[in-house]
Amino acid sequence: MTTQVASPAVVRSGRAQRVPVPRDEPLIGDAAYDYADSFEVRVPESDERSMEEFVRCAIEDAPRPVRELVWLVHRDVLRLRLGPRSSASHVLGWRIKTSERDVFRLEATSPLFGRGVILARRPDSTRAVVTTYVFHSRPTLGRAIWTFVGPLHRRVAPYLMERARGASR
Repeated sequence: MTTQVASPAVVRSGRAQRVPVPRDEPLIGDAAYDYADSFEVRVPESDERSMEEFVRCAIEDAPRPVRELVWLVHRDVLRLRLGPRSSASHVLGWRIKTSERDVFRLEATSPLFGRGVILARRPDSTRAVVTTYVFHSRPTLGRAIWTFVGPLHRRVAPYLMERARGASR
């Protein structure tokens, strides 16, 4: 997969940009992923939110139709086993696995699709990076499903990051 880093002028505009997936990520385990993408958005230095707060803002404060579409695709298309949406240990049903100030990790599994990991990092005071990793348990079926879901994901993920960038809880 080829990714390109956005020019600094574009990144400064507040738009989320696709960036290279970090190499050797210790928080995803030893298994090789089948798909990964990473998006970065510039945030104001004055934004003191933790990455959990940033991700919760992106997902939980999204417009209801977007939030419901994401829930529907995760639950009914990907068949992810999601926890309660109202649980403090979940975000839109995804289980919180790591929550530190600058690192936040969510995971969900599916007998049909495999495992998904969403990893959000704040590498410095002006950037938020969210990386999605997909591990197929049934590679042929997983790739076929992702063929349809992937393009939607690559539109919705940066949109949610941009909304979170411009908002505060």
